[in-house]
Amino acid sequence: MSIASTSLIWNGQGPVMIGTFDPVKGRPEMGYLTNIYSVGCGNRTLTATPSRETTTLKESCSGQRLTLKELETSKSLQVSLSMVQFDARTLAQAFFGEAVVKQAGTVTDEQLAELKPGDYFFLKYPRSKSVVIEDSTGSPKTYVEGTHYKISDAAHSRYQLIAHPDSHTEPLKVDYSYDGYVNIAAFSKTNVEKGLIFSGINGDGQKVRVIIPRISLAMSGDFGWISDEPSELTLGGQALYVPELQTDADFGPFMRVDVMPDLP
Repeated sequence: MSIASTSLIWNGQGPVMIGTFDPVKGRPEMGYLTNIYSVGCGNRTLTATPSRETTTLKESCSGQRLTLKELETSKSLQVSLSMVQFDARTLAQAFFGEAVVKQAGTVTDEQLAELKPGDYFFLKYPRSKSVVIEDSTGSPKTYVEGTHYKISDAAHSRYQLIAHPDSHTEPLKVDYSYDGYVNIAAFSKTNVEKGLIFSGINGDGQKVRVIIPRISLAMSGDFGWISDEPSELTLGGQALYVPELQTDADFGPFMRVDVMPDLP
């Protein structure tokens, strides 16, 4: 019996990977995908929704204008990936940015806006330490932690002014060092075309590999920064035509599905 006739019940799980579609640096055997990484194992749903648009041709013989033929005008594929576990690269994709690793460093004379006692302030870089705050008098007055300011949250570089020393001069200036972190400058990048690879397995051990090489992938719906439950990040978009794969017997112009029903 051919494995094509082997039935399966699909209740799938399996890792999902995202890659960048790059027809210059990529290879056709890999669907022109580069910089492939796993998005994690907390994936809720992965859906692919094919659709077609048609128009009808009416006959002109019966006097009733009955439908003579249905003409296909277009085909499309909508893709959606919903997850509760992800990294900074995927979050950056959702907010049209890039995940940039910022190395540890030091800052000298970062100026603060004018503050009143009780005001909070934050520094440009998170994860700050060794903070020294001075005013702008000829012989700068140093602000003392616990007397003039307090640390609200050093990881967020958030502080609160308690009081100024007598006869202080604005602006206040801050020297500090900070540890490394990942920065996402949201809406700083045009939407980069991505691709998805799903290595699926069902409860019976049968496997399916799905590759969608080119998707205009962007965030769908809301992302809950404040939530009682794990926040769900959903990326979705339309699969885009890959002319280089149009004549590829395995890929086709939109999507490749490899079914292994004879496993395990």
